[in-house]
Amino acid sequence: MSASIAVIGECMLELSHIRGAESEDAIPLLMRYGGDTINTSVYLARNKVDVAYVTGVSDDTMSEWLLQQWHNEGIDCSLVQRLPGSVPAMYMINVDEHGERSFLYWRKDSPASRLFDADEIVATLSESLQRFSHIYVSGISLAILPPAGLSKLLALLGVYHQRGGRIIFDGNYRPRLWDSIDQAQSAYRAMYAMTHVALSTFEDESALFGYETAEQLMTALGDYGIGDIVIKMGGDGCLAQVDGSTHYVDAELVEPVDTTAAGDSFNAGYLAARLRGEPAITACRAGHALAARVIQHRGAIIPVDEIPAPKLNCH
Repeated sequence: MSASIAVIGECMLELSHIRGAESEDAIPLLMRYGGDTINTSVYLARNKVDVAYVTGVSDDTMSEWLLQQWHNEGIDCSLVQRLPGSVPAMYMINVDEHGERSFLYWRKDSPASRLFDADEIVATLSESLQRFSHIYVSGISLAILPPAGLSKLLALLGVYHQRGGRIIFDGNYRPRLWDSIDQAQSAYRAMYAMTHVALSTFEDESALFGYETAEQLMTALGDYGIGDIVIKMGGDGCLAQVDGSTHYVDAELVEPVDTTAAGDSFNAGYLAARLRGEPAITACRAGHALAARVIQHRGAIIPVDEIPAPKLNCH
């Protein structure tokens, strides 16, 4: 089976301020789209990775627009489910003078949160996903689901894992999306027990489990038997451990304009390089390079001509 990734998650409409166009009675907004898993999917596709997006959309005009955008990026949308009766989730980016962002969200009862409600859809997805060599899930993919939907997703991933599929998990912990820290910890432990590639952020995992150092987190993830681990530390670079060998890789330090999608784009650059057969250090550098480009633009998805063509492994 050639390398292919099915990414499970939620895409949202993205609103951002149009700088310099404000008036006393109006704040002009630019609408695009984003969300952790769709960001990674787009940047994987631009790196020539075979990627499918697995989510729910509705029957409204904005859902149609989103599907067209994903098709334009070369993303396989055959597993996107139509769930009428709601509209896509939405978020607004606020960026401070240092390029750090904060968000406002409107996502309750979004189509993606209802993706695993119906047993017949779950059964169809479970079979369809077997054709992919990898499934990619984030902590947000888990957090947006109601308890019954979360249980169904974990069961689906368990079957996929038992059949030899490889699971990629980006922790991406967002406390406000969970009913309790105990619920989140339980879901993360279940995920790590069947994860092959862990793309963790130290700040998130520290908030969730209380780790005091990246090395402590690395040991904990290694105890699950995960063979490919990256711990992202923002501007401080990352730690990578593959087959028991650990490396520290510096970040590319640039002046950020908007740090939205920094970790999502790092994940895409790293995974694309690993799937081409590159070693962990080279893959981390590819992730840092892509993230450095992305954070010098506003919004999650930057213009396609800003992404250099991937270097092919000719070993």
